[in-house]
Amino acid sequence: MLASSADARASAVEDLIESGDALLAAEDRFPQSFEQALSLYQQAAALLPQTALPYVRMANVCLALGDGATEKDSSLAWYKLGQQSAEKAVRYQETSADAHFLLAANRGNVVNLLPFWKVSPAVLADLETHLLRSLALEPGHAGANHMMGMLLYRTPGPLRMLLVGKREEVEKYLLRSVESDPDMGRARFDLMQYYVQAGHPAQARVQAQALLLLSHPSPRRIWAEEYRPAAEQLLKNLPNS
Repeated sequence: MLASSADARASAVEDLIESGDALLAAEDRFPQSFEQALSLYQQAAALLPQTALPYVRMANVCLALGDGATEKDSSLAWYKLGQQSAEKAVRYQETSADAHFLLAANRGNVVNLLPFWKVSPAVLADLETHLLRSLALEPGHAGANHMMGMLLYRTPGPLRMLLVGKREEVEKYLLRSVESDPDMGRARFDLMQYYVQAGHPAQARVQAQALLLLSHPSPRRIWAEEYRPAAEQLLKNLPNS
C-alpha cells in the first residue's frame, strides 16, 4: 500500500511537470502561461517536497518571470522566489548543474536590484562557486558558460581579486555558450556586444548576422523585441570591412 501511494505521487508529479513544461511553450501568453506553469510545479513540489526537479523548474520559471517583469519590485520578488527554489534544488540534488546555475542566476539578479550597501562583495565569489560547480558537472552548460563570461566581464577591476577566473577568459566562456546552444539569443547578443567593445567589428558582424538568422531563438519574445532590432541596427552602423 505504501509503495502504491508513493508510485501514485511520483506519477502525479511527472504529469504536473509535463503539463507545466507544455505551458512554457506558449510564449505568446507570457506571463500568464508561465505563472500557470509555476503553480503546477509548486503542486509537484508539495507532493514530493524532497525532490529537486520541481524546484529546478520553479527556479527556471521565476528567472524568466523576473526577466520579463516591468517593475523592479516585481522582478526582485520573482528572483527571490527563484533563489529560494534553487537553494532547495541544490540541497536535494547537489549534483544538478541546472540547480547550481539557477541559484547563481537568480541570486545574481537579486544582488543587482539591491542597493549596493546591502550587498557584500563576497557574493561574487559565491556566484562563481556555483557557476564553476555547474560547469564541473556539465561543461557545456550554456547558461552557466554565459553567466560566467559576463561575471568576469562586468566585475569591476578592484573586485576581480575575489574571483578565480580571469577577464581574458570572457570570450572563451561566451563562445562555449553559443556553441552549446546556438539559439540562446542573450548569449549571442552579449557576445556581439563584447566584440564591439573589444574593437573586433568583423566578429561582431558575424554574431549580429547569426542573431538575425536564429530559427528558434530562446526566449523568442525578447529576441523579437530587443536582440533582433539591436543586431539590425549594429549591422547598419558597422563598417563593411
